[in-house]
Amino acid sequence: MKSELPPRYAPLPIRVRPCLGESTISYIRRLARANHLQPSFLHCYLCGPPQWFGRPVLEHLATTAGHSPEALEQALADANSLGGINRSRRRLPRRNPFAWRQDLAHRIAQEALKGTQIRTLAKRHNLRRWDVRFALEATRLTTAETSQLTDPITEELADLVESLIGRKLNGRQIWTELMDHHDYLVTYDSIRHYIRYTRSRTASARAESLTSNRVGPGQRGCA
Repeated sequence: MKSELPPRYAPLPIRVRPCLGESTISYIRRLARANHLQPSFLHCYLCGPPQWFGRPVLEHLATTAGHSPEALEQALADANSLGGINRSRRRLPRRNPFAWRQDLAHRIAQEALKGTQIRTLAKRHNLRRWDVRFALEATRLTTAETSQLTDPITEELADLVESLIGRKLNGRQIWTELMDHHDYLVTYDSIRHYIRYTRSRTASARAESLTSNRVGPGQRGCA
C-alpha cells in the first residue's frame, strides 16, 4: 500500500463567517484569533513559500476557513486580487442609492473592511441592509488595487511604525507586530515602501523645515 501525505490545507476547527465588504487581512485575523492562532502565522501559512508575506490563494483560504471559494469571493472586498483561478467581475445594479453621497458609501466600506457586520452598519447609519450591501458591493467591484483597501501609513499609524523602528524592528517584524497586536490593514509591501522611501523623504522635509525656521527672513539675504 502506498502511504499518502495528508493535504497541507485542512479546515480549522472553528469556522468564521466572512462579512460582506471585509478585507482578506481582517478576515484572516478574525479566523486566526477564533482558532487561537497568531494572525501573522496563519497569513504566512496560507501564502506559503516563497511569498510568505504576499497574498494568499483564494482556494487555500477557502479550504482552511471551511467555506467555498465562491462564498469568499462574494464577501471579501479584495477577492479579485488574491491568487488562484481568474474570476470575472460581476455587474452592479442600475439604481445607485449613493449617487449623491459617495462619501457615505466610502465610509461604510472602510468600516466594513475592519469586519463590521451589515446589521451594525445599517443601524449605525440609519440605512436599509440592502443599501449597505450595495455600498459594499460597489466599492468591492470598483476598487482596482488592494492597496486602496489598506490604511495609509500616516499620522497615528506612522507614529506607531516609527516607535517600532526605534525598537530596532525590521520590516517583517513590524508587519508581524501590526498583524498580531493591532487592527490596522497594512501589507508588508506598504511597510517596506514606507521604510525605504516615504520615511526618508519625510525626514528630509522635516530637516529642511527646521533649517528654514532657524534662519530668519532678514538673515537669508545677508552674506
